[in-house]
Amino acid sequence: MQVLRGFEYRGIDSPVHRLDPRVKLIYSLCSMILVLIYTNGLVLAAIFLTSMPFVLLGHVMKRWLQMLKGLIPLLVLIFAVNVLFAPNVEGMAYATSMTLRFLALSSTFSIVFLTTAPDTMAMAFVKMGIPYEYTLAFTMAVRFLPTLARDLQRIIDAQRSRGLELEKGNILRRIRNFIPILVPLMVYEIRRSFQIAESMESRGFGFPRRRTFLHEVKFSRNDYLVLMLTLMLFSALIMVKIVLRVS
Repeated sequence: MQVLRGFEYRGIDSPVHRLDPRVKLIYSLCSMILVLIYTNGLVLAAIFLTSMPFVLLGHVMKRWLQMLKGLIPLLVLIFAVNVLFAPNVEGMAYATSMTLRFLALSSTFSIVFLTTAPDTMAMAFVKMGIPYEYTLAFTMAVRFLPTLARDLQRIIDAQRSRGLELEKGNILRRIRNFIPILVPLMVYEIRRSFQIAESMESRGFGFPRRRTFLHEVKFSRNDYLVLMLTLMLFSALIMVKIVLRVS
């Protein structure tokens, strides 16, 4: 649950929230490329730390920390699996780099979703030439994840109030205990999907005309500044990779 809270948009006024979504998407894309081509732990840690200015200026530290806290079991699992299959000094270094890689990617994309409204992101995608149908599917998925987490937590609380014990018994017993949670969750979300479909139909979704938006996204001076710094850092690390052959 805490992991999904780290990808839920929080509507506040901050310099990061006011940035054009395309700038934040370019930042996340550059970070993803660097994370995938580097295995050096120091470089990966530096890429992870580039998200700190966005976290501080965007006033999303609490949600960001919740996301990191929720990732701890998965990070431990990634590290343990890599160490298990390569139990030596190089294996430890590789496991650390894989863990930092996942951590950096999660932090980068968390900032994008925490500080960008789904509607604004949809407008940015349309400006980039992506068909609105695909844009709508993506933005609905972004909105749906936090909603799904809240619905799941409500159902768990309701079933616990009826005496359901999720933590007792062996692994098979615990899996069976989740059946009374998954069944009502699936039924509830299917009902929600029909409601969304009816709402879209009543609003004329798919009518073949050019879409317009109440607010338009456009680059500001801060957008150009952040974009320039992002591309400069990205280019510098690419040159380090090519010239100095840092792994």
